[in-house]
Amino acid sequence: RVDQLKYDVQHLQTALRNFQHRRYIREQQERQREELLARTFTTNDSDTTIPIDETLQFNESLQNAHRGMDDLIGSGTNILQGLRDQRVTLKGTQKKILDVANMLG
Repeated sequence: RVDQLKYDVQHLQTALRNFQHRRYIREQQERQREELLARTFTTNDSDTTIPIDETLQFNESLQNAHRGMDDLIGSGTNILQGLRDQRVTLKGTQKKILDVANMLG
């Protein structure tokens, strides 16, 4: 009987603590809500400005570098195509020279 009463007391104390905790949380949320509703918002001061000029210069530098890399890749592609064309021409010339050499004996 005493153990049952101890268990019931512990159970009720735990339930009371849970109830008090939930009530405290609810009151805290209501206080915060009221503070937000009562707050007057103002514009930002100059301490929160973003240095746009530096960012724009950095972005422009990145774009220039990107364009430069595109130009380099384009130049490399043109050079490779020129080398391929030269190879085809040289192979054709080699074949003609071998044909002439074969005809002359």
